[in-house]
Amino acid sequence: MKKYLALILGLCLTVGLGGCASTPAEKTPETQPESGNEQFDIVIVGAGGAGLAAAVEAHEQGADNILVLEKMSFAGGSTTMAFGGFNCTNSRFMDEQGKEETPVMLVDKIVKNGAGFADVDMAGIIAMETPKVIEWLDGFGSEWGKIRYADLHCPTDGTIPGVELVKVLKEQAEKNGIEIRYNSPAVDLIADESGRVSGVQVKDANGEYTIDAQAVILATGGFESNPEMIAKYDNPGLAHIHLAPSQGNMGDGIVMAEKLGAELRNMDLIQLSCAVAPFSIQMQLPIKNNGVVFINKEGKRFTNEYSEASSDRRITEDILKQTDAECFGVYNETIYQTFMAIEEKDFFDEYRMTGIDNSGTVIKADTLEELAEKLGVDQETFLATMNGLKTDNIGNEEVVKLADTYKSGPYYAVTLTPGVMDTLGGVLADTTGRVINKEGKPIKGLYAAGEVIGNVQGAYYSVGLGEAVVFGRVSARNAIEYIKDRQGLTEHVPFDRDTPQENNAETAKGNFTDGTFTGEGQGNNGPIKVEVTVKDGSITEIQVLEQAETPNIYAGAEEQFIPELIKTQNLEIDAVAGATNSSNGLREAVKNALKQ
Repeated sequence: MKKYLALILGLCLTVGLGGCASTPAEKTPETQPESGNEQFDIVIVGAGGAGLAAAVEAHEQGADNILVLEKMSFAGGSTTMAFGGFNCTNSRFMDEQGKEETPVMLVDKIVKNGAGFADVDMAGIIAMETPKVIEWLDGFGSEWGKIRYADLHCPTDGTIPGVELVKVLKEQAEKNGIEIRYNSPAVDLIADESGRVSGVQVKDANGEYTIDAQAVILATGGFESNPEMIAKYDNPGLAHIHLAPSQGNMGDGIVMAEKLGAELRNMDLIQLSCAVAPFSIQMQLPIKNNGVVFINKEGKRFTNEYSEASSDRRITEDILKQTDAECFGVYNETIYQTFMAIEEKDFFDEYRMTGIDNSGTVIKADTLEELAEKLGVDQETFLATMNGLKTDNIGNEEVVKLADTYKSGPYYAVTLTPGVMDTLGGVLADTTGRVINKEGKPIKGLYAAGEVIGNVQGAYYSVGLGEAVVFGRVSARNAIEYIKDRQGLTEHVPFDRDTPQENNAETAKGNFTDGTFTGEGQGNNGPIKVEVTVKDGSITEIQVLEQAETPNIYAGAEEQFIPELIKTQNLEIDAVAGATNSSNGLREAVKNALKQ
């Protein structure tokens, strides 16, 4: 750890003096000619955690002429699926609770977990800046004082971390008058003759148009929802497995930056995991290290279930080799109670297991023989496997230690399926957030934040939401400094386009019977009852009359699913990530209402 101390001290001086300020850019005294395009000082591409943090920070640094482009019809991106918080060092909450994590310790953890691919300088920035993020959010009324494990800071009130982060930053951005333009993906970056990024090409329902900008921040996430890119950069065999349900993460920013000559790093580093089928972020179990036994469809144990950060991929690849690329996670009541103790009961109940026991996902049996029958595996093989846990030489000390507990039931099993959790590769950036080209030089006017950066954590995410918010703020600070050195900040001038463009795509036309109808569907925790209003063939309003869902999870469904359904008039839109059961319950209720 000592080898990182000088680095941390050096970076502290940099941050303390300049707030991670970039090297002063060459001033451009000439005034850019009128282009006839809408103009902003800074355009941020992506309204997830990184993009929203960048927008709020840019405003705090004095900018008013800010635009956030979002390809989806709602803000949040993959951040809303983040069930982990901030791995943070030396926060006041740690001091109050007697916990210790120094910047050096966190950098050491990032480097170790990164398997040789983490950037020490970038890790140092995260280690130093995350405590400031916690205080920054506290200033907006969002307290992150619940510490899980050694250093993982989560919202004090128990809200899902990613949902809380997006909520508070979006509210702050709107309070500051920052425009978030939805359904408006950036499709290309524009550079002038010198190579300086000077704007973005945007597409909406009415076509493409150009926006001029003094600086652009890419906050577009990774490419975990793009099977073609996964096949290109990693293993073609991964392209068919369950992808993380972050619909917008298609690698757009990476592709656009590469066209301008950006260097890419670690594109083959894709983090895999396994979860309760169907693959869903909120239905992951703490299945590693707690004594759960992984059994294939032949009734045999096939892998060491113990997982440190670097071995998630190993376990997932072992599952991919099994029949149907699935397996069963087998445990009993003792292990179940162990889950609850290790994961903290409220977290376990609310985030990991809410609704699972009532959905048919968990198979329960009083005996191992009965469980084998329900799973459809060979009973003799399965019993031999479970009775031989101490001597099978597969590994996992926790399983060996708890082997005797499997002599008593009741027993449980869930189907486990592998999936792509996130991607770790992306554009090369420096510690000020500038995107670096293949010659090792910054691309003027282009910055990056969050998952789109490929040279931060290496082979594993070790800092939760930290990378997104830290580099959102760092990139914004330095982009604003660059703008001030170049031409200075400007006020936004209202812009009338020849063809009026609305922030949101026009609502589609429906083909339903006019009237007001009620319907009921099955949610996570019980029935969901809605009232649906149809006018001129289109759904105009969906009012939820009754529901008993978990508030923090259900909020995402109601805030995103209902507006999207009304906008598209499509009853088969994707469920909201992190609120799948609630979304499907709403869908069922609307369908039943419209049957009348």
